[in-house]
Amino acid sequence: MSQPRIVVIGAGAMGRRHIEYIHASECCELAAVCDADSQTARLAAEFDAPFFHEYTEALDLAAPDGAIVSTPTQLHEEMGLACIRRGVVPLVEKPITTTLEEGRRLVDTANDAAMPLLVGHHRRYHPRIRRLWELVTGGVIGRLIGASILWAVKKPDDYYDVLWRTRPGGGPALINLIHEIDSLRYICGEIVSVFAATSSAIRGFVVEDSAAITLNFAGGAVGAVFLSDAAPSPWSYELTMFENPSYAHVAENCAFFFGTEGSLAFPKMELWRYPAVRAEGAFGHAGWRRPLERELRTPPDGDPLAAQLTHFCRVIRRAEEPLVSGEEGLRTLAATLAVLASGREKRLVEV
Repeated sequence: MSQPRIVVIGAGAMGRRHIEYIHASECCELAAVCDADSQTARLAAEFDAPFFHEYTEALDLAAPDGAIVSTPTQLHEEMGLACIRRGVVPLVEKPITTTLEEGRRLVDTANDAAMPLLVGHHRRYHPRIRRLWELVTGGVIGRLIGASILWAVKKPDDYYDVLWRTRPGGGPALINLIHEIDSLRYICGEIVSVFAATSSAIRGFVVEDSAAITLNFAGGAVGAVFLSDAAPSPWSYELTMFENPSYAHVAENCAFFFGTEGSLAFPKMELWRYPAVRAEGAFGHAGWRRPLERELRTPPDGDPLAAQLTHFCRVIRRAEEPLVSGEEGLRTLAATLAVLASGREKRLVEV
């Protein structure tokens, strides 16, 4: 196979980034751009790519090897299935689908066709997330006790001028929290139950604007997440990770991981331990009367979207298995939907 030809279906904020990355990449070619808004044809022309208003025409006429589906979530199943039936490898943006039933149909169809399916949880490709996984799963902080994440930002009011963002599926749980849930599953293990309090009191939409969530992990660890898209705050992945140039950035931590022999603050990658534990391996010498020692375990930075695109090209070529498979996307969706169900029903929900 020569360089894989990739069509981007959906040229909103995320789709535009995918288009830019494909255009700049040496491993693939932009086959076409497809969007319901005909004015997006200008964007396609800017990158010297054909434009299609209908995704079926893009898949049938542009001869792509792969497709990135970055449309609103309610269209993911339909478009993902269309790709699979034409032998086009899909990268479906997160969430994989709106419901677990839709996701199961999409995953089963891909499996039946022996077609790889990649889900766009791109943070797993970031060197800091990978280093965090190595430190936690490698026992550097001992046995994991728990994790705490803050995700509080002030989205501009005009963000919600897009109608679907005010309706079920358009709130911060399925748009933003799902990233944190996927990272927690990756680093801490499977989430087995959740309890959440959700609120829409600030923005007044049908969808939530804030939530407080507790999590239980399969290994016995516990977790807590505070979520709000209506609170001016520096404590969120987007503002602390210097990943997306469209956000203002601050040098703060937004997530904390606690173990029996130490703790980690992310994304600064600050490791806090008692010197006695490190030097003697004796937990009995540690305690709150002794000073903690701070180390930095920061890896070189990298671009997760670029790394995801390189991986997608290798998935298309069948040189690698999907890092975030359809099954993985389904498990993350199940845990995120459990948060919404718990907030709605005011009870503990098993995942």
